[in-house]
Amino acid sequence: MSNTPSKWVDYSTGLCIALFVVTQSVLAIAPLSGGASWAHLVGAWSVPIALPVLFAIAGMHLPRTLFGSKSTFFDRKVLRFVYFYLVWMVLQTVALHIIGAGPQGSGLLESLALGLVQPVAGLWILPLLAMFGLVTWLVRLLKPSRILLIAALLQIAHAAGLVQTGALLIDGFAQYFVFFFAGYQGAGLMRQFATRLHKRTSDVSSAIAIWAAINTTLVIQGTATLPVISLILGLAGTVSLIALGVLLAQSERLQVLQHMGRNHLMIYTGYFVPLALAQGFLSASSFAPEPGLTSLAIAIAGITGPLALYGLLRSTPLKVLYRRPKRFRLKGADAPRGQLIGQSYDTAEEV
Repeated sequence: MSNTPSKWVDYSTGLCIALFVVTQSVLAIAPLSGGASWAHLVGAWSVPIALPVLFAIAGMHLPRTLFGSKSTFFDRKVLRFVYFYLVWMVLQTVALHIIGAGPQGSGLLESLALGLVQPVAGLWILPLLAMFGLVTWLVRLLKPSRILLIAALLQIAHAAGLVQTGALLIDGFAQYFVFFFAGYQGAGLMRQFATRLHKRTSDVSSAIAIWAAINTTLVIQGTATLPVISLILGLAGTVSLIALGVLLAQSERLQVLQHMGRNHLMIYTGYFVPLALAQGFLSASSFAPEPGLTSLAIAIAGITGPLALYGLLRSTPLKVLYRRPKRFRLKGADAPRGQLIGQSYDTAEEV
């Protein structure tokens, strides 16, 4: 399999976005569907790994542009995420107000203005990625070990409750920057690790099983979010999901995960619609479905719905939801054509 060494990235990312959407569906539906269920364990199990691994993989692709053209870097790693956040923030805010799921007592214009200061809950990862890229560019000439140590201390402080400001960007930076920077700094090691696993996978399954058992035990004990432990679990989860991605890429099974990984930002920007509709329905009715199956069904809708919507709109004028027009790109940046929202690997497709 000649393409396996690169496919693992899509598989690992697909696993992460699937776990993330399941977790969000559990959190959204639990208060309305009759209490806890088996899906809560799945969601809790995902929390220590899903976002840390996503950020680590995003950081892994940063070196391709960090030391190149300044305009190319800022265009791809900062402005791109700002553009798609603004577009989807407006769309999400308007949609939530139309279906009556917007903030109570808040008008549309007020909600839009607030979204410029405090990222909306469903989209905060986009501006956070822009912030991560900008901060990494600013400290790119400093000693990496010092930056990594500071980032680790910030994550530990957040887990200990010492950095809990209520501002999503500040708290998110403290909680996740260490994983992004570790991915950036360890990009070469991560690729070498994946290549070695591709050549020798005999003991990988056992190692993944041991990691999964440890993660499960700590989650059940309620200690997975504690200081230091949460940091270790995030880093261990990154290594484990890379290994699992390599195994899946070798076997060519569950190719739907590869497709999800390749289009993870399409899923991320649109998963809120099924969640909001389900919340509105359950709030307005006396229907009390089984919580676990309800969460799973909504998660599936949250994954397939955005992908279907992208397929319908990609050849229409509304493709600007997924592809940044040339006029919103920085002059002098490479790849002057419209850039697809989900292109994590610095490639562009024709409009």
